[in-house]
Amino acid sequence: MNHHNIQVDPIFKRGSNQGAVLLLHGFTGSPDSVRSLANHINGLGFTVSAPLLAGHGTTKEALAQTGWSDWYDTTLRAFLELKERHNHIAVAGLSLGSLLGLKLAQDYPQALHALGCLATPLFLRTWARLLLPVLANTSLGHFYPYQKKYAIDVKDPQAKVNYWNVEEMPISCVYSLQKLQAIVRRDLVKVTAPVLLLHSRYDSTAPYESMGEVARRVSSKITETITLENCFHLITLDYEKDIVAQRTGQFFARFL
Repeated sequence: MNHHNIQVDPIFKRGSNQGAVLLLHGFTGSPDSVRSLANHINGLGFTVSAPLLAGHGTTKEALAQTGWSDWYDTTLRAFLELKERHNHIAVAGLSLGSLLGLKLAQDYPQALHALGCLATPLFLRTWARLLLPVLANTSLGHFYPYQKKYAIDVKDPQAKVNYWNVEEMPISCVYSLQKLQAIVRRDLVKVTAPVLLLHSRYDSTAPYESMGEVARRVSSKITETITLENCFHLITLDYEKDIVAQRTGQFFARFL
């Protein structure tokens, strides 16, 4: 593990105005992966909360004990805490975090004022779709409980070295993530908040087509899409992280 003293703890920064932003990290990652976004948004005056999703930040075994409803519990708790003090809340999520943000927008349409969907994996690559149910539902899963990541999906070599994650993905969790994808896809029409979508054209984890699909299927009056050309999947860490932070910050400032 490349720890490099990286903090996996939740990030919380009090702001100077009324608005608050919930930031959600991706599968196997930690709040550290959205730190530059958190700093930028807090710099605009917003209170920022980036919780550590259940099971994350420790070991593959701990992660394997959790599933999408646990990750959503973390999301919900952090959201409701913000809601106690703030009337205007936006949420932005990276990858799995984007799915959790979409689910929140489906469940609390009145309470969310804007949504940022960063590298949304609305579906997985074809091989994963076909293989995972087999692994999760048969005895094969006992022999093959974890999948090593082949590569961290970041273009910037420095960012890659500094990215902390649980390096082996529990197959049960990936299968649970698929269930969340299905729920989110089914209920996209329930999303009414203004949505900003950012996605790299060269994302090898979450298919680029996901972005257009979300934009087409939500009920939001305002949807904006931005295609990034010089990064891979982890867009809050990669070469264009400043563009991601600026555009997300500008979008949220319009609605908070």
